[in-house]
Amino acid sequence: MKGKLSFKRVIDAVSGVISSFYFPFIVAAVTLFCYYLALDMVLIWSIALCGAFIFLFMRDTTPLITLFLFMNIMISMKNSPTALSDNPSDYFFQVHIIVQIGVAICLFGGAGIFRMIADIKNGNFSLSPAFFGLCAFAVIIMFNGVFSDGYTPMNALYGFFMAFAFLAVFVMCSGSIKLEKNTYERIAWSFIALSLCLIIELAVAYATYDELWLESGGLLRVKLYFGWGMYNTIGMLFTICMPAAAYLSQKYKWGYVFTIYLAVLALCVFLSLSRQSMLCGTVIFVICAIWLLIKSKGRGRIINIAIFVATALCAGLVFILNSSVVEEVVNMLIENFFYGSGRSSLYEQAVEAFVNNPLFGVGFYRDLVEDPGFIGLPIMPDMYHNTVFQLIAVGGVFALIAYVIYRVQTVISFIKNPTNDRFYIGLTIFALLILSLLDNHIFYILPTLVYTFLTAVLIKSEKIA
Repeated sequence: MKGKLSFKRVIDAVSGVISSFYFPFIVAAVTLFCYYLALDMVLIWSIALCGAFIFLFMRDTTPLITLFLFMNIMISMKNSPTALSDNPSDYFFQVHIIVQIGVAICLFGGAGIFRMIADIKNGNFSLSPAFFGLCAFAVIIMFNGVFSDGYTPMNALYGFFMAFAFLAVFVMCSGSIKLEKNTYERIAWSFIALSLCLIIELAVAYATYDELWLESGGLLRVKLYFGWGMYNTIGMLFTICMPAAAYLSQKYKWGYVFTIYLAVLALCVFLSLSRQSMLCGTVIFVICAIWLLIKSKGRGRIINIAIFVATALCAGLVFILNSSVVEEVVNMLIENFFYGSGRSSLYEQAVEAFVNNPLFGVGFYRDLVEDPGFIGLPIMPDMYHNTVFQLIAVGGVFALIAYVIYRVQTVISFIKNPTNDRFYIGLTIFALLILSLLDNHIFYILPTLVYTFLTAVLIKSEKIA
């Protein structure tokens, strides 16, 4: 009996740490430590064990969002297979590493499946229209490319991964997340911890990447990459972190600190050198600013106005002092909004793929020259860099219809109960979705986990005031 009590105390103590506001910053510290010392498997095992613990022993699995977020930045520069590097590593192609990763995934995923079954059995998971729409989309995506010329079983495998990330993780999270008073704050703090980690890595990159700086004084953005991604990836992550700063600004008397931090994140979006993130990040920043000004009152509103005015003045000063550079950047942004980096050719290929197999598309695995495949892992297929074109090319009209129905259902869910907390979640999802109109973030599995978690929160909170 004494041993059992001792075990329970350990479980309770660990659960207390994981459920605290400090947990995201502990994970951030561990991530930075492992990133710069190239201890990738230490971080991967830490995340897998922590995730399994959350699923098996914790009543509320909200801390999963922290793990899902930091999984996006867990590959170190030294061990990265990215094609952007002059010397890509074969670390993740070694048999003993592949086996360990497989076991870690099975441990994490197996614990999640166990929890999902238990929650369904105990009645913790409730059906919703969005769930049925998601089921249809998941089934269709698994049949991507079927009956097309050049079909490969890898299409079915990646389709299964996508279905699992969209549907299975949704059910796991929907049944196990407990929507309590501080749930949304805990989610927001996870994004803040991630953004702090990103700021440190971005600052180190600017300070130490010699090839990033051109002799003319400009920047060669293709040299701004990390072990886990490139400029578009970090730009996307900074953008989806901005709503968290705006949300937390409303929660504390000293919230103006988060308003300033929101402006800092906007600056980081531009320093990411990602065109799509600059455009979408500007939209999200403006929405966050309007949201903050509407929700703040009295002295808080005056301070927020002052911060935004100061931000606008600083931006204007930069434009005046660097008018030629700014003009060049603006023209580049306009020109490349839809057609940059070979997107027009990718879109044409997507339409051609749709014509060749309009019902089920041609599948994920097609050689697309305009998508250079910077990730460096063969399991990651080339993408068409737009959600709609991706769907019609990969899954045909069935995939597009299923996705549209599912997307409409999520919008309806939000409209039914547009609380301030749910607006924060909805805005973060919106940020990821508009970014995916110029890339394919929600089809890269790891960002999909973040999206699915947030969607689960949105749907589950539909009837909660």
